[in-house]
Amino acid sequence: MARIKKRPALGSVESSRPKTLQRRKELLGVVYEVVSESGVDGVTMRQIAEAAGISTGTINYHFKNKHNLLILALEAAYELPEDWKIYEGSPFSQLQRLAMGYVFRSAKDRFWRFWINYTAHSTRDEEMRQHQNVRYERQLRFWGDLLRASIEAGEVDPEIDAKAAANELLLIAQGLVIRQIQSPTPATRDEAGAILTERFGRLAAKPSGKRTRSPAAAG
Repeated sequence: MARIKKRPALGSVESSRPKTLQRRKELLGVVYEVVSESGVDGVTMRQIAEAAGISTGTINYHFKNKHNLLILALEAAYELPEDWKIYEGSPFSQLQRLAMGYVFRSAKDRFWRFWINYTAHSTRDEEMRQHQNVRYERQLRFWGDLLRASIEAGEVDPEIDAKAAANELLLIAQGLVIRQIQSPTPATRDEAGAILTERFGRLAAKPSGKRTRSPAAAG
């Protein structure tokens, strides 16, 4: 008897099939959109399925319930960006790429609006809260690893405490997300980008060589 090959799940991170990945990307985009507009409590699996153009049975088969779908949607958002390879060879540039992802692309950046709704809902859902904390700790370790690699590569000041700097940077980035939600204007987005750019300037390794004293200082 021929074995029936199981169809890759829409939410499967392991699947590398182009069509499956595209379906998954489209579905998660719908999740971000509808939750950002209606909140976690205001959305049903049926609404998500209709917005995604798939049957309720299909979405329930792959994700079981809304709770699982939301957790997967948050997890998927932290996968490495599609342009990650561009920054290979420079861990400091890779870290900057991740941090700048916290600057909104538009006034209604659907993922970050989804994120704030997820965060608010997690205050009443222990599993979601724990998952978000685990996700934060993983992100923090990754940023710390990138900073340590940046120090080894000579891109970051060797006096920097990588763990402390990563924690401070991530806290600043998340704080900027909240500010951009509160004030969704181009000026706020520009300010967020400028704050992160200035922070990276502080972390960057200083040019080597002796500093020359100015005539005024010499006098």
